[in-house]
Amino acid sequence: MVRNLMPDIARRAVLAALGGMATMVATARAQTSGGTRRLSEKLRTVDDEYRRLLPLWQEERKQFRQSSSTYDSWKGPHGQAIIALGPAIIPHLIRELRKGDFWFNVPLALITKVDIANGDYESEQANAELWLKWWDSGKNG
Repeated sequence: MVRNLMPDIARRAVLAALGGMATMVATARAQTSGGTRRLSEKLRTVDDEYRRLLPLWQEERKQFRQSSSTYDSWKGPHGQAIIALGPAIIPHLIRELRKGDFWFNVPLALITKVDIANGDYESEQANAELWLKWWDSGKNG
């Protein structure tokens, strides 16, 4: 059975947001090297902040082991700080899913505002596969 990964409008909205980031990068490159440097520094800062927060969140999520909701593990300050980094960290989240860590379904859903399973929840592992297919189709299409 072939399943639609998400409604067209939601997918377009996410791709438009990502496209907006690409436009921002292109605009900065067209400006002076100082502007490009500032944007590059901002992106590097987001990347550095994600890498700083990740091990803190991994420790933090242990307190939510008893919960059956993966959303609970993102309620702490480090989880919320990761989510607050926004669309710029989506490639990092996808990398984590590729490693098999389905906990990253949650920030993807919260950042993109997409129900990847279109209300047809099977499992976190199945949702992780849907996110990977979504990402791969967006990169290739």
